[in-house]
Amino acid sequence: MAKTFRVVFALVAVLVLVFAFSPAMPLREKPATPTVFAPDAAGRLVVDLVDDPSEADLEAIEKVLGADLNWVSPLSQDEGLAEGAVVDLDDAIALLAGNPAVEAVEPEMTMEAYGYPNDPEYAKQWHLKAMGAPDGWAQTPRGKGVIVAVIDTGVTQVDDLDQTKVLEGTSFVTGVKSAKDDNGHGTHVAGTIAQSTNNGKGVAGVAPDATILPVKVLSKQGFGTAAWIAAGIDFAVDEGAQVINLSLGGSYSSVIHVAIKKARAKGVIVVAAAGNSSREGVGYPGGLTETIGVSAVGPDGSLAPYSSWGKGVDIAAPGGNKQVAGGGVWQDTIDGKGGHAIMEFQGTSMATPHVAGAAAVLLSTGMKPDAVERVLLESADGGAWDPKYGYGKLNLASALGSSVDHGSALRFGLGALLAFLITQGVGIGGGFRGVAIAAAGWAAGGLFFLNWLPLPDHAALDLIARPLLAWPGGWASFPLWCSAVLPGAVVLSLGAFQRTRGAALGLTVGFGTHLLHAAATGALDPWWLGSYAKPWLVANGVICLVLALALSGAEKLERRQA
Repeated sequence: MAKTFRVVFALVAVLVLVFAFSPAMPLREKPATPTVFAPDAAGRLVVDLVDDPSEADLEAIEKVLGADLNWVSPLSQDEGLAEGAVVDLDDAIALLAGNPAVEAVEPEMTMEAYGYPNDPEYAKQWHLKAMGAPDGWAQTPRGKGVIVAVIDTGVTQVDDLDQTKVLEGTSFVTGVKSAKDDNGHGTHVAGTIAQSTNNGKGVAGVAPDATILPVKVLSKQGFGTAAWIAAGIDFAVDEGAQVINLSLGGSYSSVIHVAIKKARAKGVIVVAAAGNSSREGVGYPGGLTETIGVSAVGPDGSLAPYSSWGKGVDIAAPGGNKQVAGGGVWQDTIDGKGGHAIMEFQGTSMATPHVAGAAAVLLSTGMKPDAVERVLLESADGGAWDPKYGYGKLNLASALGSSVDHGSALRFGLGALLAFLITQGVGIGGGFRGVAIAAAGWAAGGLFFLNWLPLPDHAALDLIARPLLAWPGGWASFPLWCSAVLPGAVVLSLGAFQRTRGAALGLTVGFGTHLLHAAATGALDPWWLGSYAKPWLVANGVICLVLALALSGAEKLERRQA
């Protein structure tokens, strides 16, 4: 018994170490403060009654208002949340002021968790909306932990890149030591990829939590040699870049091709512009099979008049068309006068970073580089390959939809595997093992596959499709919730009875698996913990697995005594 216990514990410890110390472990930042908009339905009121109200309590409030109210959801009835239409909002709020049965009352409002940013010039950025950037902000770590190399004229950390992590980088331009931008092109490109977003100033970027690596290979006039560019690609790979943005091009270069082949062999995604020739014939390196070649579309979604097209185009993205008022791509960049300004540029150079930013967002969800490239092309708005648009127009929202269950499926499998190993290690099989494995898989990943089925919208289905840790929604980041407190309560309650002990073991394993996975991927950042967030998740995940091992031991002992 002691030997098998040690074997199982060693297996669990190995998994913990793999999770905890993997080199690619982005820690997700706390979601930005929700943006509150004006009431979207005049006359609708939300009333928060004192907890655990009865139907009679709700009827009493209805009599005061002279209006019908309904519980917001059966799941929120215990919290006393009700809503309904009233004739006059101000009068209704005044009638309930000071009512001891009411905790809060307010007009119905619409909120966006962190989708639409508070950047004042975001309204100009039609291009971010067109490619689905808001879905990236709302559903993922937004590029956190992903290094994107901008191989260009350099990058200057202008005012609206203040919250973006910009590395020191380097320059390969003869006579220029700094990677700072002296042209404006590279900074504009970097802004599209990772402009600081929801910071109350300027504009927004596709992957605001990504890290920018500036690599200066183009001069102040915007020109550079193939040798400089090849050296820049090699440098970016050595510095750990996961995505390389090449908003540049010209004739075929074998040295650049070799550098790109080496980058791809190491799993780096290389995105390159198709060119601005206004005719068929894609420039290089955009035309290489190893790169994602990007053509440009304007605000109307059609090919921009300057964009190159033809063999080598893999995808189209917003590049702007300044023939249309406000139709360029807007970002903060240097202004040539020693300062900065939000400026509109156009070109396949501007289309390329939209794709690079989208790749960073997908990588930050845990997808592998090859899968990212495949999903970007398969989810693009288009059909068969087209010489103008490749496989279609970039659609990050659709790409995320294609990968939304990636993490849930992985957690489901890991939770079930750990439950199997623990029960196997102490020799418990049969129905107990089956219940434990099923409960662990569900608690870790939820019944994620329900989202694939043509089922009606229902609160109960939505709940069981989610993992246990995600049940509180926005409160899932509360430190005591993302800890071993709930599993401990499960062990003390359900674990005390033989009939429910298998379920208790599984729920505890699944919850712990999710905590460890969150530490590894950055999918969860407990509030207020800062740099202690990851150790917190790992420690509590380990505690959960130890509790599960204790339950398995108790079950084994009870069976022997019986």
